[in-house]
Amino acid sequence: MTAELAKVDKKGRILLPARIRRELNIKNIVEIEVQGKKIIIKPVEDPLNSLEKLVVKGTKDVEKEIRTLRRIAERELSKGGS
Repeated sequence: MTAELAKVDKKGRILLPARIRRELNIKNIVEIEVQGKKIIIKPVEDPLNSLEKLVVKGTKDVEKEIRTLRRIAERELSKGGS
């Protein structure tokens, strides 16, 4: 893979080029690690994909439960559970 330049906006956000996102199958969650003066970005499977499989048929409001499960999963990820 060749190196590419990416801009950092005023809020510190970096837009990963589409080619890289496709190549690494990056959807909406990544793990970021600092090693010395390098930043390592690794794709992470969205925990919601795993949780969706556990939703029981007959649930009254599946979308609400999925939103709740997403918030829980994102909270757990933010705690640094690698």
